[in-house]
Amino acid sequence: MSEGQIHLFSLGALLTMLLSLLDENIVATAAWPIAQDLDPAGGLGAIPWLITAYALAATASQPLYGKLSDTLGPRRVYLFSVLVFLLGSALCGTATHMGELIAYRALQGLGGGGLMSLTLIILATVYPPRQGTGGGGMGMGGGLVALGILAGPLLGGFLTEHLSWRWIFYVNLPLGAVSVAITLATLRLPHRATGHRVDVTGAALVTAGATGLLLVAEWGGSHYAWSSAPILALGAGSTALLIVFCWWETRVAEPILPMSLFRDPVFRIAAPLQFIGGFAVLAAPLFIVAYLQIARGVEAGDAGLRLAPVAAGVMVVMGVSGLVITRFGRYKPLLVANTAIATLALALFGTVDTHTSGLTLGLLLVLLGIGLGGVVQVVLQTAQAAAPPGSLGVITTGTRFFLMLGKACGAAVLGAVLDHRYSGHPGTAPAVHSYVLATDTVFRCAAGVMLAGLALALLIPDVRLSAPDPLPATAATSPATADADATAPADAPQPST
Repeated sequence: MSEGQIHLFSLGALLTMLLSLLDENIVATAAWPIAQDLDPAGGLGAIPWLITAYALAATASQPLYGKLSDTLGPRRVYLFSVLVFLLGSALCGTATHMGELIAYRALQGLGGGGLMSLTLIILATVYPPRQGTGGGGMGMGGGLVALGILAGPLLGGFLTEHLSWRWIFYVNLPLGAVSVAITLATLRLPHRATGHRVDVTGAALVTAGATGLLLVAEWGGSHYAWSSAPILALGAGSTALLIVFCWWETRVAEPILPMSLFRDPVFRIAAPLQFIGGFAVLAAPLFIVAYLQIARGVEAGDAGLRLAPVAAGVMVVMGVSGLVITRFGRYKPLLVANTAIATLALALFGTVDTHTSGLTLGLLLVLLGIGLGGVVQVVLQTAQAAAPPGSLGVITTGTRFFLMLGKACGAAVLGAVLDHRYSGHPGTAPAVHSYVLATDTVFRCAAGVMLAGLALALLIPDVRLSAPDPLPATAATSPATADADATAPADAPQPST
């Protein structure tokens, strides 16, 4: 690819990332108007499934996308995921009842699961994380992550109020079409002939097992008691499926998530660290928004704007991190520092009360944003930098699978902690005080979990950058070296402790 093609594709890739980030935040704002329109009588109870159906499909499909990327090439699978996402978006806009919309949201999530992961895989191919360009892709994405945090709720509210809730889905179509056109015109990756087979059985096992665990996290403590028979049976069945999946992956010739990855010292720590980051840090903004509304009296529409310091922290750390990694050629010191900041931010949030000043809250939100962007992104880049040859796809989607699973579990488990600690009647002063104390408990629990993440960050091998490979003079112009079907293998990892 020429420099112009790389830059133009990067813009299209960032547009795809924006689609993914917007859709994670935009639907929550319009959920109540959707329920009132499609099912005024019983739609309220189905609102959580508008979020859950998308999350289930997006999370469970991660390992399959990684394997397909490594076998078929990321370009084909990337285009497939975008087209499925756009199809789901178009169908969501035509839904006539809540059940239909939830089914279309699951289809949209199936495509959406590949938007961010495959974009990261391709950017890691174009900007190799172990070479002198390390961090280039990270800096580009920082502004998009921040924009997604802010723009999702705002755009959802605007479209719902001035047009229709259906436009929160229709708006994806022109943006996605531009991304597809840019990809077709610019993305050229080195060809590597493959004759691989997809592990369909493994994909079915991990999808069923992960879906079951997410349902346990979603239903436990809300629809059913944690000790109830449905939750215990679903938890045991899901665990059994995942155990069978692990066994199957050791037997099949071409597994979608090779168990050998866990023998790698970097991935073995990066996977649980991503889960912890999702559990403790990514789930935190959900409780901050509720705290602002209940304890501070902030209007629902303004609560999203109050997260601007989080977006600023994300933007700063993702921009600075790329420069720091490139300058010093190391990942671990930055990862440890960001994990420590995330732990500190969560612990300090555990001390807030109704008298905490707005300035203090803003500073804590900035710290949380630094921890959020730093932990999630630097862990991923460390795992990518140490990826064995031909395994960039499964490494990327494997780590993101644990991240998304952690976020879903964290939202559910920490929500159960909040419900357990909270008592009182809404609108009364004792109830507000009780809610603040319950929220403090949630953040202290999250800080405790993140402390375990800090211990893992201290144990991860320190992967170093290597010098960039020289680019042949004809590489940018010779069509014989360009093909859209597969990616070149990454360099072998060289971790040092």
